[in-house]
Amino acid sequence: MSARLALALALGLSALANAASSGSALAATRDPTTGGAPAPPGPESSTGGTNPYVVGPPSVSSQPSGHPRPPHPGVTTTPGGAPGSPPRSGLADVPPAYLRVYRAAAKAYSLDWRILAAIGKNESNHGRSTAAGVHSGVNYARCCAGPMQICVVRSCGYVWQHYAADADRNGAASVYEATDAVFAAGALVADLTRLLGTSPALLLAGYNAGPGAVRRHHGVPPYPETRNYVSTGLAYIKLLPQDGSTTSRR
Repeated sequence: MSARLALALALGLSALANAASSGSALAATRDPTTGGAPAPPGPESSTGGTNPYVVGPPSVSSQPSGHPRPPHPGVTTTPGGAPGSPPRSGLADVPPAYLRVYRAAAKAYSLDWRILAAIGKNESNHGRSTAAGVHSGVNYARCCAGPMQICVVRSCGYVWQHYAADADRNGAASVYEATDAVFAAGALVADLTRLLGTSPALLLAGYNAGPGAVRRHHGVPPYPETRNYVSTGLAYIKLLPQDGSTTSRR
């Protein structure tokens, strides 16, 4: 997400809030104990058992975020690999713990898990980025945080505060915890589908630029950052296998 496009996102969130409160199937599936996201299936206690959807500390590399924002030294726009390298083969690039959470969140919200994976790749290289805001604080634009780079400030609508989820059930919702962040992103993408449809290109554009911008431009906005975000995300999706938890199509 971009601070430069914060106004577009803020305008779009009012429509998302209306959609989420309209008695939709999405609203009905949300679990109040998780702050909005449905509870992940399987063992649930952080103290009395193992939750297979809890993502531990990532294996952090020196590679910065894969988000194709305006010039960041070393930012990769090559799906699945370091700058200039051939794309890795599909699942080999997704850490197993993240793969489980992407698929669980996608199943909960009837999404294509690859869209969440593409967002996670673009935003933080699946939590491996050492860029500002991924593991603490906020990003260089001073608005977004966590592995899914969800906005946490007023200027772009307090997105995290609206979608915050204690999906790992450890007693607190944290934008920096991958399970919580991915389920919150899943809830956001599910609401975007209500506004924009199931096109992966439009969902990626809506996540980056805001649904208001996508609607005003009747498609992917002409912002270079957003065009790059979408093209990189779509290329990454093509590297990943589809599974049975999808409703979106390329």
